[in-house]
Amino acid sequence: MRDRLPFYISEHDPKAKREILRVALKLFSHSGLAATSIRDIARESGFTNPALYKHFASKEELAIYLFETCHGKVWTSCAAALASAEDFSGKLNAYVNQWLALRDAHPDVLAFLSDSARVLWPKAGKSARRHTMIGLAKSLVAESPLARRGASAGDLDLAAATLQGTLAELFRMIEVGVVDGPALHWQNGLVTLFQRSLT
Repeated sequence: MRDRLPFYISEHDPKAKREILRVALKLFSHSGLAATSIRDIARESGFTNPALYKHFASKEELAIYLFETCHGKVWTSCAAALASAEDFSGKLNAYVNQWLALRDAHPDVLAFLSDSARVLWPKAGKSARRHTMIGLAKSLVAESPLARRGASAGDLDLAAATLQGTLAELFRMIEVGVVDGPALHWQNGLVTLFQRSLT
């Protein structure tokens, strides 16, 4: 049986490109974008710098490709989770579940997106920037009891930021060992917390 490729690698990618993408994401998520050089990626992937440049003109182009691909997968998965339920409670549960499942399945991807967003988000293409995670959180909060009670736009924005920020901080706490994973272990507590804050 063939190993399953990570979603950010196409089955049509040549072997060198596959390994470069795999290694680059690992290094970007563990060492950070600034601390990872083309030489590091080439050395760990087992390919030369020219082999890397055959597929990507620069480290920035490689990083943006990975960022846009990973962001697109996360956004699409979370948008589908929201669309899968009819009412606010169901949407909240599905959204939180999807985030936690993504963290458990792809911790390096979520770490890379979180750590590199400040640098790579402004450089991402327009299609990526049209689909924001905070936009999904705002659409969820807009259906909450808090919104139905007539909360101000500022309060709803703050509630969406709180939801996204809480998930991001939980992921960091799991990553550094402050709390135990898997992330899905925290679903019931998170949903209860969010329901209380959004009523």
